[in-house]
Amino acid sequence: MQWQSLLDNINRKVATPSLIGEINDNRNEFKLISLIMSNSTINELIISWLEKQNKMKITKCTDQAKRLKDKGNLYFKEKNYLASIDSYTDSAKYADFYNGDFSIALANRSAAFFFMSRYDQCLEDIAVAIQSNYPKKLKYKLHLRATQCYIKLHKFHQATKELSEAEKLIKNAEDISKSSRENLMNQIENLSSQIIEGSEKNFQSSNLRENKLHSHKYLFNPNELLPLNINFPSASSKLSREYSPTRGRHVIANESIQKGDVLFVEKPFAFVPLDNATSDILCTHCCGLITDSAIPCRSCSSILYCSRECWMKSWSYHKFECSGYQSEIWKQIGIAHLALKSLLISVETDDVTRFNDVEELVTNIDKLNSEDLIMYSVAAMMLTLYLKKYTDFFTIIDIKKCLIDKFKSGNLSFPFDNSSEESQKLFIGSIILRHMLQLIANGHAITRLNLTTAVGADVFEEQQQRIAVGIYPSASMMNHSCDPTILTTFSNDYLIVKAIKDVVSGEEVFNCYGPYFRRMPFEERQKALKDQYRFDCKCKPCTDPDLKQFLDRFTGVKCPECNGPLEKSITHLSRCLDCNASSKIDIDMQTELKTANDLSTSAQEYLQMGKNKEAIDYLKRCLNIRQKWLYKYHDDIAITLDNLAKINIIMGNLLNSMPYLEQNLAIVDKKFGNESIEAANEINKITDVNIQYLQQNDKHSKTSIYKDTLKNTQDLIDRGRKIMSIIAGPWNEIYQELTNKKNQLLMLECYI
Repeated sequence: MQWQSLLDNINRKVATPSLIGEINDNRNEFKLISLIMSNSTINELIISWLEKQNKMKITKCTDQAKRLKDKGNLYFKEKNYLASIDSYTDSAKYADFYNGDFSIALANRSAAFFFMSRYDQCLEDIAVAIQSNYPKKLKYKLHLRATQCYIKLHKFHQATKELSEAEKLIKNAEDISKSSRENLMNQIENLSSQIIEGSEKNFQSSNLRENKLHSHKYLFNPNELLPLNINFPSASSKLSREYSPTRGRHVIANESIQKGDVLFVEKPFAFVPLDNATSDILCTHCCGLITDSAIPCRSCSSILYCSRECWMKSWSYHKFECSGYQSEIWKQIGIAHLALKSLLISVETDDVTRFNDVEELVTNIDKLNSEDLIMYSVAAMMLTLYLKKYTDFFTIIDIKKCLIDKFKSGNLSFPFDNSSEESQKLFIGSIILRHMLQLIANGHAITRLNLTTAVGADVFEEQQQRIAVGIYPSASMMNHSCDPTILTTFSNDYLIVKAIKDVVSGEEVFNCYGPYFRRMPFEERQKALKDQYRFDCKCKPCTDPDLKQFLDRFTGVKCPECNGPLEKSITHLSRCLDCNASSKIDIDMQTELKTANDLSTSAQEYLQMGKNKEAIDYLKRCLNIRQKWLYKYHDDIAITLDNLAKINIIMGNLLNSMPYLEQNLAIVDKKFGNESIEAANEINKITDVNIQYLQQNDKHSKTSIYKDTLKNTQDLIDRGRKIMSIIAGPWNEIYQELTNKKNQLLMLECYI
């Protein structure tokens, strides 16, 4: 049974008027958990569900690990090192950590990395293998390989240490034959000579050359972006936390803020992937991208880490959630997983200030409906029972030391008796429930640019994909506006907030919780904010009559008086949102716009049949009608222009696609602003097409069309980089892509 089905079943059986009445009288996490845990029906259903999930556990498999290792060995012998790396990684995923199989798979992978001259990855694997029960009699091989890596990297001090360790192991080994020992000692002598020879050279210039070679890579350093602020952790010194009865906790500018200023650089207190499907591409410790050098979890086959550092640091908390991954619990319970993760991080953290910043986040427990509170309490109870039955959490964690003693005075409202097992369970359940309720109001999606949807061979649609959800206690202090002051980007799990407007000292700094006035109509925004965050928004776009109708502009027909947009009307008269004139709805217009819709539908059908020329013909006719009757920045015109551009790109008519793309950019500028992330995305797409055209037609570099396209592309890239330097920075994927394109253009200029 899926988790949601279990919740529905529990709701049917226990959500009686009597229980709901008790819930309403006990709006406190501890009392709620006490009520739910004392219900024998809920207890039995949850225990049964956990047992069934545990029986379906996906565990390590020695046979599978061996098959994959043998497959990797075959690829290695064939010198197909890339394929062998993938097989060794898969072998490590299923290998037993404690019998040495895990370490052997990674040791074998290190050899493949060595032969590909990927020495840093080779050294990482060697270090993990040595840490992971690698057979002592074979360790000298890894130290010799590490020596060779350090020699290649010109790190002779480390090479000397590794060689010394290898020599010691070889001399003390009892199961190495005399001839093998002699060969190994000759190898050591040879490596020692290489170290001496290398050490005698002057490496200063070579190190400089190496640094220059890698200088184009941006290394994210949060401390360089924002100095330490002890009064408001992770925030700019230009910001202050304030409180008022009407606005609650909020963020104020204590001095003038300029557009482009960095306001927050914050690592999440905790985060979890949004979907288990991302576990193969996402490091669950730092949110970095997984590569072929990923290190699998020592206990489950579900999780990969991007580095040895993440692999080591994560175990302190992952050991308690590992069984849940194997039982596929987390992918069913949504944000409740992050509530558990927040508890686990709370237990291990030494940062008491940050711990209390999280504990002080609002829960809205007094505003949630009773049925929802029952379901959240059931989830918290399930997680508590999971920790009790399927981990050693309650055995090895000193709850008083790791949790109770960290609370600031007044922050802990739950009774606790450390000597009572029942009291411990109630306390942990209460903390999990508190985190769950906090996350509903304070959870923050972590996003990454998604380039998977191809438009043409070298042109991609770009969309921000939600890959994880985290809790950022300092950034959570910002209140919502449908027209925010800031924009958020990410570097792995780090949240970077920059001002997108100038802010006067004393003004409030606003985030956007999702409902954005340039994307969502007024009524939808109000409902979304009320449903999730329990407040009625009174920001400027929700109170200013013109801004309340902002999106109506992009769905309006053309005003016959001024060509502005007419508002939608249920009467025969419509008012212009620009000149205020009233106009009658033209019958011919309605007929022709219906024809345009039919043409658009037919064009899509032709496109699916591969009849691109017919699709373009129909879309051109559709565009002519829509441009005749609709406001020039209408959403339907934008869609038509985009489709015409896409089909031309698919057909290889890059030059023909450019006018459509540029007209669409004008609409994006009008709707989202000419310094918006949406404009930068559109510029990135246009310059993809332009550069592809320039590269394919470099033989015609002397023509005016080529030169004009080159100049236009340069201008667009400069504009895009300027936008991204304001709202993001070098850590951002779009900024990096535009910078790479700028370098490509410098090469193309050589042909002119």
